[in-house]
Amino acid sequence: MVELTEAQKKVIRTVGHHLVTGGPGSGKTTVSILKAAKIACEALKPGQRILFLSFARATVSRVLEAIDEEAAIAREERRRIEVDTYHSFFWRILKAHGYLIGFPRRITILTPSNEAIALSAVRSGYKAASKLSNEEKAQKRAREDAERARLATEEGKVCFELFADRVAILLHGSNKIRSLISTMYPYIILDEFQDTSADQWRAVQALGVSSTLIALADPEQRIFDFIGADPERLNHFTAAFAPSVHDLAADNHRKQRH
Repeated sequence: MVELTEAQKKVIRTVGHHLVTGGPGSGKTTVSILKAAKIACEALKPGQRILFLSFARATVSRVLEAIDEEAAIAREERRRIEVDTYHSFFWRILKAHGYLIGFPRRITILTPSNEAIALSAVRSGYKAASKLSNEEKAQKRAREDAERARLATEEGKVCFELFADRVAILLHGSNKIRSLISTMYPYIILDEFQDTSADQWRAVQALGVSSTLIALADPEQRIFDFIGADPERLNHFTAAFAPSVHDLAADNHRKQRH
């Protein structure tokens, strides 16, 4: 079983929004899983689940394996912890409610390769990016964005870049949808939170109105700068939700199993 440090035990005991920081080996994932199991046992109503979101499928698989390997978690508690990617979760929301923001009732994912093909007509009208002026880059970006929006609203082909933005619009614009999601997932764990883009952060802000958020972050590591990860994101979270803050950095490499 896992021997928890005092800092990790405090995460499990504390209620409300959380910001849990620390690097690899500090036990962020382990303690969040154990906390999720405690919530599942003590705080969930019938039909409710805890949602654990991460960026990559590989991470999702590792979390699911960690849940299965944790002997302290009962089978029923495991069933009430749902692990998914941010993109997959947002896609489910768009499929169910996207018609409210102008999408057709039936939509499909526009994969990056097909998106490149769909935007080729726009892009062919411009020189290489390194040779464009700032004004030309802005014009190109605006035309690409317009075509992405057209593909989504007229043809029902939605690229990944639109997922978080359109979900944020839905959640901020509809109390009913936000309430439906928070009723199903009253607690949401946000893995790799330091990597969230501006659009993803807007969606998280809306989710935090009614759901309790547990953000896991490594302040020293931002992998997805290219999608707009902001070095101030943890400060944004603290300002918005006044969470209890737990720094597990000192716990690195101190986890032991007996």
